[in-house]
Amino acid sequence: MKATYLGLDLSSPVVVGSSPYTSTLSNIERCAAAGAGAVVLKSIFEEQIFRQAASMERMEGYGDAGEYLERYLGDAYKGELLELLRAAAATGIPVIGSINCMGTGDAWIDYATSMQQAGAAALELNVFLLPTDRRTPAQELEQHYADIVRKVVAAVTIPVSVKLPQRLTNVLSLGDALLARGARGVVLYNRFFEPDIDIEKIAFVNGDPFSQPGELRNVLRSTALCSHALPQLDVAVSTGVHDGTAAVKALLCGASAVQVCSAIHYHGYEVIGAINRFVDEWAGRHGFDTLASFRGRMDYGSSEGDFYQRVQYMKYFPHGVE
Repeated sequence: MKATYLGLDLSSPVVVGSSPYTSTLSNIERCAAAGAGAVVLKSIFEEQIFRQAASMERMEGYGDAGEYLERYLGDAYKGELLELLRAAAATGIPVIGSINCMGTGDAWIDYATSMQQAGAAALELNVFLLPTDRRTPAQELEQHYADIVRKVVAAVTIPVSVKLPQRLTNVLSLGDALLARGARGVVLYNRFFEPDIDIEKIAFVNGDPFSQPGELRNVLRSTALCSHALPQLDVAVSTGVHDGTAAVKALLCGASAVQVCSAIHYHGYEVIGAINRFVDEWAGRHGFDTLASFRGRMDYGSSEGDFYQRVQYMKYFPHGVE
């Protein structure tokens, strides 16, 4: 079933999110063959460049060469990504460039313009500013998101979306600020590295990087709210979409597209076609011949909108529970 996302005409609403499954040309070709409507290229990580440069600078013989190393590593890293982007764009599937911004500097703006020149159909900004200073108010942090978008939009002509963190006080307010600065869409939500603790070794370990189907519930309400209150922004759901049922739920809430990643990890590239077939079959059973004919039918403005306002359980547990 055809979809429109960020002004792009897609053959399917299923987009493969930024991940190892979009980090090589062969993987991108597998995504396209499986029926993906678009792919989000593996992110270029500003953080990785800085960390690698700092590590090399500490090695004997490098001296005070941090700035040079950052530029050298950044150029080499960027070159590899741009080469992949050019090759992927030649496959015919829309390729969305992804930039993982860790700060509010301007160095990564060059990445955005270079990605457009290399053939990116759109850009996805993967931004998270970790709040570690107790004196920094939430409004100031969210203003940084808006400033980043403003700078990128001014530098490129292709559509720009923002992958948002889940822990926001008011996603609608931030979405409105992003829209005012030229963003065309938001992705709900970003999945960050989460440290865990091994209590026997008393040491930090990596948390599970993959989403679970139940996490979709954390996104549906926000999707329904954003798609109704900010219809100018395209919403993509990227957390908890593991099958066709999840995709239909997201689309009914108003999403323009769904992003899959963990689903491919668990079920292989074939899950993309399975989701497409389920959406088509479900739509046919209910008399819908286009995605537009049912997208958003259960957003915040629907007849069931009051249901989204409930935040506390009133009647849930069975009788007899003490």
